[in-house]
Amino acid sequence: MFHSIRELLIAWVILLGAAGSLFGSDVRIEYLGHISVPQVPYEDKVYTEGRHFGYSRGTFCYIPERNSFLLIGHPYSQKFAELSNPGPGQRATMVHDFFDPTQGAHAEQEREIDSQIHLQAMLYDRGRVYLSGEKWYNVTGTHIRTHGSFSAKFDDPEFSGWWRVGNWSGQLTGYYMARIPDEYVENGNWLLTGGSVSWRGGSSAGPCAILANPDGAVAGSRVPSSELLTYRAGHDHERNIDFANPLHKGVSLFPGSVDGWMGNCNVGGAVVVGDRLIFFGRQGKGYDFYGPNDDYTRLTGLKDSYGGKGYKSGPHDAVMWIYNLDALKQGDRSVVRMTFPWALSPLGHCDLRNACVHEDTLYVSEAFGEMFGDEPLPVIHALRIR
Repeated sequence: MFHSIRELLIAWVILLGAAGSLFGSDVRIEYLGHISVPQVPYEDKVYTEGRHFGYSRGTFCYIPERNSFLLIGHPYSQKFAELSNPGPGQRATMVHDFFDPTQGAHAEQEREIDSQIHLQAMLYDRGRVYLSGEKWYNVTGTHIRTHGSFSAKFDDPEFSGWWRVGNWSGQLTGYYMARIPDEYVENGNWLLTGGSVSWRGGSSAGPCAILANPDGAVAGSRVPSSELLTYRAGHDHERNIDFANPLHKGVSLFPGSVDGWMGNCNVGGAVVVGDRLIFFGRQGKGYDFYGPNDDYTRLTGLKDSYGGKGYKSGPHDAVMWIYNLDALKQGDRSVVRMTFPWALSPLGHCDLRNACVHEDTLYVSEAFGEMFGDEPLPVIHALRIR
């Protein structure tokens, strides 16, 4: 399903107006459409084993040698499947059936810590797929081994892991990855990895980037790392929100955060295009609030896409945050924030996830982008860099 011509023209005008500050005067991006994932019909055994894409968080990467995608399915089983790349406006087909590239290492670590570990990001680089994750609902700040890698020969993945990035927590490193250009690599730290869960004290109250060198990493090790970008997180419990005051909308509770970073915002993906570091995620437009959705709606007149009790700041925008790598190296955190006008989000999640770039094409996944019956499916957006 494509957006209307009017919507695309509006988005194009927005991008043209911002392009000078985003990418430089000679670069533009053009939305091509989205790629749908396979719809797996219900079958008791298939669904019991989680071999489908319902509720998938959209954790994916692109395999250029095969022009295919690797995508994690249902979040309970977290099995991997290889999909074709049919191009925008088309539905992908299965290339390789669901499998576990960790060869049992993921389940083994979950048993060790007696908790789920959500696999959050993948990055393909030089024949291997790098994988990262974090303990589910890690409010105690438990440090786990967050990263690993496996061969793109999926019938013999040769998994290597799990290892940690320096002394950082998974809340700061386990959620997205990108490769930085060689000219920005120092001390061999070519992997950019990060985590941004705005309401957790062990996370970053805004986009985060930790640089690491995973070459030669072995299970249980800590790989060298350095900090490129983090924002201090923490709660200001003394601050009271006046829900009747519209000036309190879009104002974060969290000190040191980027402008407007709200209580259940998150970053799901990152890429580097030239000298620009681009983060993808979602950002609240309402008030910071913790509690049931009914209470949030009663107090604010607004709705959040998450229906249970928890942190609220909805409704949300799907957004991009753009930094200049040269400026970051000099300590300048100037950031351009713009909406991602092509998000589909029939349930209002606006949840952009992993991103990767190949030649002149940028791919960005969105969780809950389409519906298959009662089940939300992810989509993969495609954009051309000119």
